[in-house]
Amino acid sequence: MGRGIKWVSLTAILLIALVLRLRGISNPLLDDQAWRQADTASMAIHMLGHLTDFPDVFLPKLSYDGVIPQNVELEFPFLPYLLAWAWTFLGWSDLWGRLWSVALSLITVAGIYDLGRNMFTERAGLFAAAIYSLMPLSIYYGRVVMPEPMAQAWSIWALAMIWRWRAAGEERGIWKIAFLMAGAVLAKLPQLMIFPVALLLGFWPFKLRRLRQFIHYSMIVLIPPIVYYLWVHFNVAASSQFVSGILTGQVADSTNLNWEILTKNIQQGFTGSVLVLSGVGMIRLCFFRSPVRAALIAWAGISLLYIAVVCARIPLDYYLVPVLPLTALLSAYALDGIASFPGTAAAIVILLLINKGSYADLTPKYQWNQEYLSQAQWLKEHTAASSILVLSDPPPMTFYYAQKVGYRLITVLEDESPSAVLQRIPGDYLVHLPQSGQKESFWEKVQGSYPEIGPGIYDLKHSK
Repeated sequence: MGRGIKWVSLTAILLIALVLRLRGISNPLLDDQAWRQADTASMAIHMLGHLTDFPDVFLPKLSYDGVIPQNVELEFPFLPYLLAWAWTFLGWSDLWGRLWSVALSLITVAGIYDLGRNMFTERAGLFAAAIYSLMPLSIYYGRVVMPEPMAQAWSIWALAMIWRWRAAGEERGIWKIAFLMAGAVLAKLPQLMIFPVALLLGFWPFKLRRLRQFIHYSMIVLIPPIVYYLWVHFNVAASSQFVSGILTGQVADSTNLNWEILTKNIQQGFTGSVLVLSGVGMIRLCFFRSPVRAALIAWAGISLLYIAVVCARIPLDYYLVPVLPLTALLSAYALDGIASFPGTAAAIVILLLINKGSYADLTPKYQWNQEYLSQAQWLKEHTAASSILVLSDPPPMTFYYAQKVGYRLITVLEDESPSAVLQRIPGDYLVHLPQSGQKESFWEKVQGSYPEIGPGIYDLKHSK
């Protein structure tokens, strides 16, 4: 393949990826996974004015549950920090967060191309980049204000660079590559699953003369995440230990297996064409004699274990995002086996079919409820900045858009009066969120006890 054709093809892939990820770019952070997106942006809000207060600026803070921002145990806030700097210079807008994520997603596409062409062939790299760009799960989560785009960018380049280092036979520079992998684990803890893959790409088959680099690499990868997660863990309340809480409560101690939801997420997120192609690629890989084979087979085994242990217990489709790069690479390797020109044309047609119907499945993800924004805007304009909110239900997006802190009602006993419940919470206003899970009898009692001063907003400081 000529150099000009290569760059034209890669540019076309990146442009297509960009266009697909610009859908809903101006949406507020109220579409699918609004909770997690608003949490990420809220961390950036609390960084404003403190961007050089190291290391405290990197201790994640959310707007619930308390009268001040609460320290929480979450991943290293790379994206919130970038977003806070963008707001500092360009002014507040959800658009900047989405654009950061789109840029990171395009960096990931370029990384998958680089890894694919160096592990296999130039065509395989282009196919892998195209497939990753077109998968529905990659499209939607390539423009969300969440840690996923950052974690994907760190991860794929960590693998690409260690393979480059190994192929070049270099003796130095492993520490730089190790920091890329450490960044991936810091950005999202499940990215730890690719650490063994990186070890195999860089050091298999193992040679004693590489022992020093192996130890240095492993220490640099693992020590920063261990230090950070321990630091965060011991600086938050027990109720705010989200990362360890997910590991223990939703994974280790959970017996719920959501196979039906998981199957639906996989089919809609990857598409049937990609799943078939990745299976063919894995079969072909078994006959591919290269150090890459051990790493990719290990990656596939770890991914299957991850899906069975984590994704089957936590029925959220974004937990499948770490598997996307492997699926794209295996699918590309399958297509790369078609060597003739007609075969290449057929492969392109297959790629076009991959995206068929994906927009229909994605459309509901872009929908959002205007009521959340209207309520939050009213609160921001008509209540004091120091006001404490009490939300009727767990979704916390109102805190972010109203730029206030407060509490959430998780459950309310049916025989308990609202005043008895609310008197235990030091709040100024109760917000009746859209599609509230509280029973109608609860709201009848609220309306009889407190004046409604805004759209579903009750003044708790004055009772009727």
